Amino acid sequence: MKFNDIPYQRPNMEEVKKYFKDLTKNLEVANSGAEQIKLIEEFANFKKDLNTTRELANARHSIDTSDKFYEAEMDFFDENDPIIATLNTEVSRAIFNSKFRTELEERFGKHYFKLLECKLVLNEKAIPFMQKENALSTKYDKIIANSKIKFRGKEYTVSQMPPLLQNPDREFRKEAYQARAKFFEEHQEEFDSIYDEMVKVRTEMAKALGYENYVELQYKLLNRTDYDHNDVARYREKVLKTLTPLAVKIKKLQAERLGIKDFKYYDEACDFKDGNSNPNGDVDFIVKNAQKMYRELSPETGKFFDFMVENELMDLVAKPKKRVGGFCTSFDKYKEPFIFSNFNGTNGDIDVITHEAGHAFQCYMSQYQLLPDYIWPTYDAAEIHSMSMEFLTWPWMELFFGENANKYRYSALKGALTFIPYGVTIDHFQHYVYENPDATPEERRKKYHELELMYKPDLDYDNDFYNSGAFWFAQGHVFWAPFYYIDYTLAQVCAFQYLLKYLENKEETLKEYITLCKAGGSESFFKLLDIGNLKNPMTTNVLEEIAPKLEELLNSIKI
Repeated sequence: MKFNDIPYQRPNMEEVKKYFKDLTKNLEVANSGAEQIKLIEEFANFKKDLNTTRELANARHSIDTSDKFYEAEMDFFDENDPIIATLNTEVSRAIFNSKFRTELEERFGKHYFKLLECKLVLNEKAIPFMQKENALSTKYDKIIANSKIKFRGKEYTVSQMPPLLQNPDREFRKEAYQARAKFFEEHQEEFDSIYDEMVKVRTEMAKALGYENYVELQYKLLNRTDYDHNDVARYREKVLKTLTPLAVKIKKLQAERLGIKDFKYYDEACDFKDGNSNPNGDVDFIVKNAQKMYRELSPETGKFFDFMVENELMDLVAKPKKRVGGFCTSFDKYKEPFIFSNFNGTNGDIDVITHEAGHAFQCYMSQYQLLPDYIWPTYDAAEIHSMSMEFLTWPWMELFFGENANKYRYSALKGALTFIPYGVTIDHFQHYVYENPDATPEERRKKYHELELMYKPDLDYDNDFYNSGAFWFAQGHVFWAPFYYIDYTLAQVCAFQYLLKYLENKEETLKEYITLCKAGGSESFFKLLDIGNLKNPMTTNVLEEIAPKLEELLNSIKI
């Protein structure tokens, strides 16, 4: 089924409510495990249909946020998703409390019951809070998607700015950087107001559901069954001790390479005096070469990418009115992943065609899973597939960059290493915010700047607005996906392990990676690490082990 041919019809909420209520009742009165298993299997298909409809509306609205039809559909889902979630809680409770649990565990696995337990936190009290939260997220997205940044006689969206921020002319990129900062400064009141309301709404919801604050509730909603916020705090300490000093060292070398003595934030995105490595062609060139790359990487990846191209399951290029960023979702009714991104002519386009394709490949390999709950893993594990694919495709970078392939590899590894301190900053900040929900917007911004200087002590914005602690306004995850961001850093540590192993033994590493992809979300994060033969970033000293090896690898790349 090609993307544009997939039919869309808004769900009838009365029918949806009736289905959930009837199912809950039927599960409760079932006389055997076999009867409940049949009901759960039928429910799995119902959820795949419902999820497909929602994700189709989301994808089409993201492609054009000014499309009135799909804008109305997303308003519908913003209002009704919380209702569906709480109806789902009642079904989850009926299954979780089953008299035939042993039989159900044999059929669906013990992890299914851990996921069900996480869902039990929601009830009808949460509905108005979740509806408000969704509306606020949509409001934030619209401001970014409709951004207009004036720069040297032209107009750009936030998504179209990265090429300008990487320009080898220092004055040019400084001016571009200031133009981008000015957009966020002009909208400071709106961003502060949206976020302040979000924090209050989420905190009130947590209290209404019996939690002291939003932290513990959101960890449950993220299906984190292996660890809590204390484990994450200890992991951040590991990053501070190992990767913060390494990132400082890497940026000193960058300053020397660029011949800059007063290295500023607006210099960070430019790695080489003659400019970064950008792809040698447009979107068609990239897709054509990606197809060749994935066919040569493995039979599985080749078949997968051909499927994506044939069914037009990618919308890649940045354009006005398009939502910012990139993501991968799926239309599980048709067993199809979908990639959304904003190509802008920089090396970031190759990051996307490998990162989002890593997500899509995992989803494609997991579509055999009966339960929709098992198609995608939790975010922490999901990002392993994407970030690892960025490294597993390294041998083919000449296809995109020619003689500048090593410059790309260097930038990719340097960017990944220096990203992690930023990633844990975002996470630490969110923990502060939800542990101190009465803090004012000014206090939040002050705390953010304090934390970013802790994890990035060499940071120099040379901009009063950013020095006030407002840089995070541009990080959408802070608004619409609380506590997600740490998952990128955990997964990056796992991807580093695959990179180092891949350089030693390509076949064995690829085998481990594909095995992990096939497991989907059938196990928890810690157990999936075991399946993928990876060391746990939280419970082992893997960061201390790999940091010197990665530094050596970075310095060995001939540029």
